[in-house]
Amino acid sequence: MKHHWIRRALAIMTFLAVSPGAMAAGGEASSGKPNVVLIYIDDLGYGDLGAYGCKDIPTPNIDRLAAEGVRCTASYITNPPCCPSRCSLMMGQYAQRFGKYGMSRGLPIPENRPTLAGFLTKNGYVTGQIGKWDIGTKLQGPLKVGFMEVAQKPPKKKGSKYFCTNEAGETQWLTDYDGDNMVEFIERHKAEPFFLYWSPEAVHSSNQEAPASLTRRTKARGKRSKLAGAIVSIDDQVGKLLDVLEKRGLRKKTLVIFSSDNGANGGEGGLSTPYRGGKGQGTQQEGWVRVPTIFSMPGVIPKGKDYHRLIANFDFYSTIASLTTRTIPGHCDGVDLIPYLNGKREGGAHEHLFWLNNEPGDAVRRHLIAVRWQDWRLYRKYDKDPWQLFDLKTDPREEQDVAGQHPDIVKQLAARHAAWARTLEPLGKIPEIQRREPAIPNGHGWALASEKQKGGRKRKALRE
Repeated sequence: MKHHWIRRALAIMTFLAVSPGAMAAGGEASSGKPNVVLIYIDDLGYGDLGAYGCKDIPTPNIDRLAAEGVRCTASYITNPPCCPSRCSLMMGQYAQRFGKYGMSRGLPIPENRPTLAGFLTKNGYVTGQIGKWDIGTKLQGPLKVGFMEVAQKPPKKKGSKYFCTNEAGETQWLTDYDGDNMVEFIERHKAEPFFLYWSPEAVHSSNQEAPASLTRRTKARGKRSKLAGAIVSIDDQVGKLLDVLEKRGLRKKTLVIFSSDNGANGGEGGLSTPYRGGKGQGTQQEGWVRVPTIFSMPGVIPKGKDYHRLIANFDFYSTIASLTTRTIPGHCDGVDLIPYLNGKREGGAHEHLFWLNNEPGDAVRRHLIAVRWQDWRLYRKYDKDPWQLFDLKTDPREEQDVAGQHPDIVKQLAARHAAWARTLEPLGKIPEIQRREPAIPNGHGWALASEKQKGGRKRKALRE
């Protein structure tokens, strides 16, 4: 282990000596660069956090994150659900740019443009991943597409989804285990710039295992109480994160982004209030694609403010790239949101956002063609269907179709959508891959990228 750390230190010194990306603007050493923690929850609804008006699930740590940052009220997932959402996030662009028009699980992410992790690794960051992946092919696990370290999957308790066995042989709630890994990663890398991506399995269905120790902390009742317990556990881990950042003097140096991969699962009791719909049923409505999103970095992002204009999850890549390197890769569809969040740039980050979920083999419920502009939402399920138009300001539940009253807006937005669609790639083909090596290795501790992939860091389990 001692020799490993010596090799690692020499690799970092060599990188600093030869890489122009190792210096930030103004000649600041890499140790002065900001850190980034990106938290991406599975199926967290717009109406299920205190900061977004929820009354029956206490989320004091996430609420604190919002109080110390900016709450975004029109944050969208343009490629729902989970798999395409995560691909779009990690590539920083509409997933249709590489042929993903629906779930298409197993479709490759492009290798001719860097993932967010690959971009940051090449710019002097230690990059770590914890939790769910669900991106690319079986051969494109996180260690293969730019991450330097990946938390290994602990063994699950027999028959369980959310109870695992930790390294001490004790049974532990998986979300808690993830939170401990977040703290451990930050403690190890507190003296160097890091990017940490945590995407827990929670609160993806089913949450029936949520123990009374979590559910009794909420006011939720019925099936919603189990979901509420899982959300409380997520909040606990955000508390651990904020505590370790404060303890190590990193809070003002770390951008924290908190968001969800798609909207609420009504089957679990999730809420999209004040909007309608969500995962499973109502996937053509706002509740499936509008998600809670918080940006927090004291001193860089203002405290306790809201941003009401359109943003998308692919903006996270551009924002992080701009903050850390002052450059944004040319393939990105997103923009740097920080000037909009801190009021230095007026107007909206995006005038329009688009959806085109029409993969022929995908589940019928997931088909969606839509445009967002100002307060308007234009959508239909299939090309053959008539457009429906809703004014979300006066009708957030989309109960009154006003397409017949505003044919000019329908025509304008339909034309915008058609023009955007002409810029996209054809439907991609999912390759047949027999190899079944897990994307994330099983075990305890951390797996490292190979020496060939990451300049001197041999792939093996890493423990303190």
